[in-house]
Amino acid sequence: MTSSITLRFHDDVQIVVPNSLDLITPYVLQEQEDWFEDEIKFLRRLLQPGQKIIDIGANYGVYTLSMAKTVGDTGSIWSFEPASNTASFLADGIKANGFQHIVLEQSALSSVCGEAKLSLNINSELNSLVHGDTSSEATETVPLVTLDICMDHYDWQEIEFVKIDAEGEETNILQGGQHFFSELSPLVQYEIKVDIDVHLELIQSFADMGYKSYRLIPGLNLLVPFDPESIDGYLLNLFCCKPDRAQKLSERGYLLDTDHYSSQPNQELISQISDQIKTKDKYNWQQTIAKLPYGLELSNLWEQTMSDNDNTDLKQLLAYYSFSCDTQVSNNERFTALQASLSGMSTLCNQKTSYSLLASLARIAIDFGARSIAVQALRVIVHNIFNGAEIDISKPFFITGNRFDAVCPNFDGNWYFAAALEELERLESFSSFYTGQTALPRLELLRDLGFSSTEMERRLSLLQQRYNLN
Repeated sequence: MTSSITLRFHDDVQIVVPNSLDLITPYVLQEQEDWFEDEIKFLRRLLQPGQKIIDIGANYGVYTLSMAKTVGDTGSIWSFEPASNTASFLADGIKANGFQHIVLEQSALSSVCGEAKLSLNINSELNSLVHGDTSSEATETVPLVTLDICMDHYDWQEIEFVKIDAEGEETNILQGGQHFFSELSPLVQYEIKVDIDVHLELIQSFADMGYKSYRLIPGLNLLVPFDPESIDGYLLNLFCCKPDRAQKLSERGYLLDTDHYSSQPNQELISQISDQIKTKDKYNWQQTIAKLPYGLELSNLWEQTMSDNDNTDLKQLLAYYSFSCDTQVSNNERFTALQASLSGMSTLCNQKTSYSLLASLARIAIDFGARSIAVQALRVIVHNIFNGAEIDISKPFFITGNRFDAVCPNFDGNWYFAAALEELERLESFSSFYTGQTALPRLELLRDLGFSSTEMERRLSLLQQRYNLN
């Protein structure tokens, strides 16, 4: 058995994992000191002490242990992990934190009770139940249970949240949980992307049980109805719930009321937001971007270039984004403003490519959860700068990564380049675990530019360790 290492991640939670940089979870946690999914960060805000949670496909316990910390010892978590080796690490993690409110169930959930073969991947995140012919991979016989049986056994009532990450077994889990999903009304997070396969059929499966699907808007910590026509290539998880749960979440400010949602910016509401912007200077670039360290250096130049009417659209779009960041206005207004800023900035970038426009587009797209748009914008920035293109900073812009809002710039190009490089490294792949040695030149360049963050320094160090490059 691989030796273990105890790592600490968010809120001083301890997790016990194999001591190997050739495995996904230990690598990511040492690289980012957290898990890479935005959803786990959202749940830390959403969940409350005393709540009851179910984690299906717990693996080493990244979600289980984080949620256990959030709900506290007055809450309860039932954690399902079928692989004996992985469950053993999770048991050690539960013990390391002194958690008494987690029930670890070493079983796989499916449509029937009994036994099944579990394929064992070197990365336990990819373990999956075997259907049909026996897999050529290593396997383990594991118990099968259903949600409905477990509901009776554990006397589940008032379950607030269920996470399902079962590597393609989701449909069978739903079949074995018809009574559970009918009688209870939790918020559910479910995985829709397994390897390269996107399982949009799960949206209809949940809809047939009365559960509407939503996606997370990371910059707003807000769930909005999912639009399959505009799916982002990086999207891994969706949420779903019944109307009564949606109403509760809406009242708490975490879900956009479906009556107000539109996949396109609501023009009537945009007009109202525009009127507010006109009467409140606090959203104008002079009161937002110009107050940041780099804005203080460039504001005089921007005042000259923004004085003519040709820049009216840019002023408006920058103000829309600033408005979307205002937590004092309604979620409907914030989301609509963010929609409008993304749509309008995309149009401007299609008309003319410049560093300042692309940087703002990337920043807005990151908040919206349009990661593919952000990555494409960042690639253009990095390519242009690397090939000697002139950096156009003559108009106000939001720097690509919010970390750089507080970084004092120099104006030899390093600052702008580093900001784009760092965000591209962070967004282009979920971790340098996946990019491997191909990430080394970018990380070494970030170091040499002099603006490398502690996370980027960790990434470089971990890759050097993993490939014995020290």
